[in-house]
Amino acid sequence: MKLTQESFTDFFDYFFTRLIQFATTITKSELLAEEIVLDVFTKLWTHRKSLNSINNIETYLFVSVRNTALNTLKKEWKFHFDMLEDSHVQLSGYKVGADDLLVENEMFARLNEAVNQLPSKCKMIFKLLREDGLNRNEVAHILNISVKTVDNQIAIAVQKIAQKLNIDLSNPKNSRGLTSFLFSL
Repeated sequence: MKLTQESFTDFFDYFFTRLIQFATTITKSELLAEEIVLDVFTKLWTHRKSLNSINNIETYLFVSVRNTALNTLKKEWKFHFDMLEDSHVQLSGYKVGADDLLVENEMFARLNEAVNQLPSKCKMIFKLLREDGLNRNEVAHILNISVKTVDNQIAIAVQKIAQKLNIDLSNPKNSRGLTSFLFSL
């Protein structure tokens, strides 16, 4: 596969914003995050001949950004950083679309509020699953945690959101419905 500069630019444009948001959750600096993402893409372009050996480029990019961000923090500020604890995760927020006309704005406001109040681990995992469209295995790999931990954090997120929205999860139909609703938006 020959990668042209034009196709690489399209590839870059597709992932750049998502990777900056992810790096910012780790570094807490958008400027540093941008530098890290640019560094990852520069290395990728330099080694573009080996791109065929990468099975899942999306997971590869997230892991590369995570590792570069952590290495940069360790090098520049010389401290151990646990990216899942006390990290500020910026979520896009739910919006009412044309096909969501039956759903009230008030409910979406309460849903956004509930999501923003999630613990940082839940919020990070929730964002990667819902907004970045990654699967559980990819999220586990990116965050260097087990799939079981991802599942547990999803369960915590669903439970906390249900509490905030006064949804009774003792009914399995409500539980499945809420989980399906949250991850299909």
